[in-house]
Amino acid sequence: MDIKQLERQVREITELQDSIRQTSTYCSTFPEHSGMVAFIIENEFISARKERKKLYLFLIHQIILDEKQAKRMDYPYVKCFGQKLKKLIMDYTHQVDEIEDLEKAYAVIRRWEKDLIYHPIFLDKLRSILQPKYDQLKYQQMIVNQINQNELASNKILVQNLQIIQQFDSTYKLYIHLKSLRDIDDKCLDFNTNFDKYMMKCELEKIEDYDMIDDLLEQGETSKTYLSENICSTQNHYLDLARLGEQLIKEDFEKKDNKIEYYKSKRPIS
Repeated sequence: MDIKQLERQVREITELQDSIRQTSTYCSTFPEHSGMVAFIIENEFISARKERKKLYLFLIHQIILDEKQAKRMDYPYVKCFGQKLKKLIMDYTHQVDEIEDLEKAYAVIRRWEKDLIYHPIFLDKLRSILQPKYDQLKYQQMIVNQINQNELASNKILVQNLQIIQQFDSTYKLYIHLKSLRDIDDKCLDFNTNFDKYMMKCELEKIEDYDMIDDLLEQGETSKTYLSENICSTQNHYLDLARLGEQLIKEDFEKKDNKIEYYKSKRPIS
């Protein structure tokens, strides 16, 4: 067996299944060097970064499966790795911080139990090493999920409240415009009433009241200007409502996540 080649293969192992199988096949070719192979893999396992430790766990698992498939009577790799598994699982448990990684270790142990590779009592001890960290991460995950759910619920309430505020703001603006139109209507009625009075005075008294004419002209100009301004204001208001509606439809269609910020930006300044 080429020790340097083995060290290089073990060191350069990747997540690709072919990489693990090739290294396992090479190791399985030399069962007489099982002690040296287990020693090299153990060293790499201990010194590896936490995200790579599962690769060496999978490599050990594959070597053990290959040996079982080869039906060797003495199972040298099962024995050699069996002497190191407690230490390796303790290191694995201490280093990893993702619950998925612990679940992968549980899956490997279940397979060993199913294939009768190690004694159930021994496998239970391996599980007992994993369990405290698993319970800890599971609890942390539950807390995070609860916080996320609470935040989501709060965000939904916030969005609803901001929508209500926005609706009230739009309703108030519409009320102002309608009130302005009513004022214009009142001015027009006043103008018509005053004009009728002038015409009656002219007919009955045969007198042209130039002051009244001036007042009528002033009222007419004022009403015309007021009407023009409010028509423009009303048009702008409905254009704003149309743009807001288009934006809401677009956001809903695209399922954007920035609705809260959008409503905040649209919230009327007190």
